[in-house]
Amino acid sequence: MKKIISLLLLSTLAFSLTACAGTGEGEPPADAQTPPAVESSAETHSPSDTLTPAPVEKERMVGITGSYIKDIQIGVSNFGMEDDSAYGAADDTPYRWTASKSWTFPDTSVSLDYSIIGDDDSQLISGSFGATWDAVESNDVFCAAAETYLCYIATMPYDSSDTDAARQWVSDNISTVAGNDPISMTIGDAMFTLSGTTVASGEPSSYLLQIQVVNP
Repeated sequence: MKKIISLLLLSTLAFSLTACAGTGEGEPPADAQTPPAVESSAETHSPSDTLTPAPVEKERMVGITGSYIKDIQIGVSNFGMEDDSAYGAADDTPYRWTASKSWTFPDTSVSLDYSIIGDDDSQLISGSFGATWDAVESNDVFCAAAETYLCYIATMPYDSSDTDAARQWVSDNISTVAGNDPISMTIGDAMFTLSGTTVASGEPSSYLLQIQVVNP
């Protein structure tokens, strides 16, 4: 019964729509006013109107102002280290230089080394300067060689340096820092950190002087 009623309703609607189309009934009068279009407050943009974020420029690493890698290389060459190569120098990465040298004295040997990183202008970003003892005998020879080397490195020239203060600081602390916590001092744009290790007998076995740019 429900299907018959539904078919009757559909037939009636179809007939009414056909009649309206044929007689014009249901069409608006000719003089009827067309309602004004409603403007949308939402703006539309084509894909080409979309703003593309500007590329973010990588922060350029800058070293200690007025320090130059060449000055350090000339300095360490006095200790027999003349490796003039740089590696790891791809775009937006710092340059690195490294070298080492060993000497054999009566009853002992001493090794000195350095590893430095420079910026695009060949200014020092950071550097590590080490002295190592073979722990046989003649520890005094090692300590004297290490102090000579690291005091010299501390006088590295740069715009805000105080070479006398840096040298004196290393000389005053190198005899007590081994086996204790590292100590640091800042002079101008550079921070100096001195550390050391000992052997079982308590004698110094290595020293490390690190220099790095002070973050602004």
